[in-house]
Amino acid sequence: MNKKKIQLIEKEITELNALVRISEELDRNYKMLTGIAVLITQGGGHTFASFSIDGVEVFPKNCEIEFFQSSTTVAPKDRFFPLKERAEGRKIEIDFQDRSHPQFGAFPRTLKIYLELSNG
Repeated sequence: MNKKKIQLIEKEITELNALVRISEELDRNYKMLTGIAVLITQGGGHTFASFSIDGVEVFPKNCEIEFFQSSTTVAPKDRFFPLKERAEGRKIEIDFQDRSHPQFGAFPRTLKIYLELSNG
């Protein structure tokens, strides 16, 4: 088994200011969630209305996702916001709040949350 894995959560956002609920299990073959990165193609001001693992809050309510984004000028190995949370099949629950301005393009668009998992 690999020491590291990227678990991808992909959700479609279908309308302006949508609240997208995500409930997924972290891969049970990996011990730790060691990082997070977020990609959303348009708009700004989006938030994690809530973000928890097994019911325990990881980030404060309405945390801006800009903290978890980087540009292509950042080396791939440095693009993850560091975390140190147990994985092992635990349930991750996220409420993503779209805060797009109407001028920022059409819907649907895709939210991608990359979770870095590790056994090392």
